[in-house]
Amino acid sequence: MSPASSARTQGPSLDSETLVVAAANLADAEGWSGLTLSRIAESVDRHVSSMYSHVDNLEALRREIALLAVTELADVVWEATVGRSGAEALAALAKAELGFARTHPGRMAALRDYLGADDPAFRDQAQRIAKPIRTVLKSYGLNEQQVAVVHRVFSATVRGLVEPSMPLEQSIGDATMQSAVALFVTALEGGTWPKTETLNG
Repeated sequence: MSPASSARTQGPSLDSETLVVAAANLADAEGWSGLTLSRIAESVDRHVSSMYSHVDNLEALRREIALLAVTELADVVWEATVGRSGAEALAALAKAELGFARTHPGRMAALRDYLGADDPAFRDQAQRIAKPIRTVLKSYGLNEQQVAVVHRVFSATVRGLVEPSMPLEQSIGDATMQSAVALFVTALEGGTWPKTETLNG
């Protein structure tokens, strides 16, 4: 074994949680699509074979990164709504998600890439993200069906504007995001909504 290989197998202890965070940080810095176990191992000064002590394969590690990302984003969303309501809360939510995407493009890409609808752990955190958003929307007097529809449109708009594959220098600014939120606020405060059969269609 070469000195370099020996150093990589005898470094400080590495637990699974630390590995996931390191992999997520690497995805933020270098891109989600190019993430490999070899590159992750190199970033934590380990031989690639040691990765299998913590994860079964790259797909399993990608799931853990997605779980980390959705949990962190849920924390950000909840923090953004503390002490706020109505238009102020919606603007803060959008700004918080834009900030998270700028800081963590790899994590945001993981959220988009991971199809976790049947993953209870992922679904629970996704519901944490949804709860404060739906609470704000409900405060405008919407019924449950209307809240569900507006939530999907609002989230799709925000996520579309923080597309992680877009180079940072081409990403939108805060003013653009706030203009998009203002459109929703105008509609919400106007109180004119499609008929139920239209929403069902």
